[in-house]
Amino acid sequence: MQFILLDRGEKLPIDAKNLVCLAIDRWNDYSFVTMFYMTVFDEEGQESHIGNIKIGFEKQTIDISTYQKIQEIFSGKIFDRLPETFFSLGQDVDFYIEIWKLPNHIKRFILENLNDVVYKPELVNKFNNEPVFETSLMRDLREQTIKDQFSRILEDKSPLSEFHFYFIRTEQEENMGKINLEFNVVPNSMPSSNIHAIIGRNGVGKTTLLNGMIKSFIDKSDDKEGAFYQKHFGFSKGVKKISDDYFSYLIAVSFSIFDPFIPNQENLQYYWYIGLKESNEKLKEPQAYFKDDFWQSFSKCKSFSAKKERWLNAIRALESDNNFAEMQLSNLMNNDFNEEKILKSIKRMSSGHASVLLIITQLVARVEEKTLVLLDEPEIHLHPPLLSAFIRALSELLDNRNGIAIIATHSPVVLQEIPKSCVWKIERTGRRTDPFRPKIETFGENVGVLTREVFGLEVMKSGFHRILTKKVEEGGSYDEIVSEFQEQLGSEAKILLRTLIKLRDNQNNG
Repeated sequence: MQFILLDRGEKLPIDAKNLVCLAIDRWNDYSFVTMFYMTVFDEEGQESHIGNIKIGFEKQTIDISTYQKIQEIFSGKIFDRLPETFFSLGQDVDFYIEIWKLPNHIKRFILENLNDVVYKPELVNKFNNEPVFETSLMRDLREQTIKDQFSRILEDKSPLSEFHFYFIRTEQEENMGKINLEFNVVPNSMPSSNIHAIIGRNGVGKTTLLNGMIKSFIDKSDDKEGAFYQKHFGFSKGVKKISDDYFSYLIAVSFSIFDPFIPNQENLQYYWYIGLKESNEKLKEPQAYFKDDFWQSFSKCKSFSAKKERWLNAIRALESDNNFAEMQLSNLMNNDFNEEKILKSIKRMSSGHASVLLIITQLVARVEEKTLVLLDEPEIHLHPPLLSAFIRALSELLDNRNGIAIIATHSPVVLQEIPKSCVWKIERTGRRTDPFRPKIETFGENVGVLTREVFGLEVMKSGFHRILTKKVEEGGSYDEIVSEFQEQLGSEAKILLRTLIKLRDNQNNG
């Protein structure tokens, strides 16, 4: 394969094969002339239009154009590779998307031999002080764009974009109050902001909210139970309904037999349901979960190299749970594992491990760029360590595919994995529904602290709180109560006991 320079207006070669054409553009960036338009012909003569690329070289001045320097070095317009003193950079996301569509050996040849600085990031540090690099190649680009967009494409990841949208529900007759929830995803934020949670006690309407989101996505004209909006910057500033391409796909996940979500239907092209329902009236047969749902998704992951790698990455994330790690599930991708062997392995798992494997496999198979994933109470089958591992695996998958998830949950373990800016605490009084951000930071916080923050007085009225409160009201001292429980109080119970006794004694003395 070779490169050839074409003069401005010169036609592409007839019957070209194994050729990369660089059409010269004499447009100058503050007197530097570095621009070319790339067209590629493969070994079959298939033509691919790639886009604009700029090429510079070390110690370049405005006195000599890049194409002149290349012709001087190679005594003509044809060459196999540029010297190490040259460097190149595509000028937009589309350039790298088109490059990535080429066969592996062709795209590697182009990126390697044109010294592409995205493909060879060490060249950025080497040449970023060159005037031509800063003034011409980077004229309309930021270094962050190279890292967040261009390099992700070459790593087979979707370019990251910022999401900023709302779900708004007006007052409804069907016992549903108005609500306004804001969701914001900032690329590369720490902690990650691509998973959001809606949390609250039973009956506040978390699942109803998710169901309203599903209905509004499937039929954007139906906003009876709410609709998605985005900011509007026109003459009438405010919000407007999201565009049809704001989300490319919606996946709803639930393993409750009571979920109201819409099951899969042939006419719903951009929606997928992962759960127990075959139809609105019928649940799936148990074998269908694995023989149909799992096996079809697993086969898809195994057949596509990019999905296979994403599946293996998800399994590695889940292996932070010791029991999951002991199963060595990455071996399922070996060619000697057939359908029968794999399904036998899964049937030996606990319901929790089998459920999380089924969910993550279907998500890897289905999640594409700008997918919205809605999950209803994933903690139903998962113990806390496995739930934490699942949230991490999901976040990494969404980061890879530029997606977002909204989780309805009771579990403070979910809150431990995300910042408070991604959490909505829902409270309901009668028909009134009020959303609040937590008062404390949630990422990495103690589960007990998070439980009290979310459920407040309900915690104090239940469980060991209620038992200890009753003992304190009976007048016992700290030592007497500890002795009555035969020294079997945990550290949190002891702290609570001291606090309750101090409050009681202060009231009595006051």
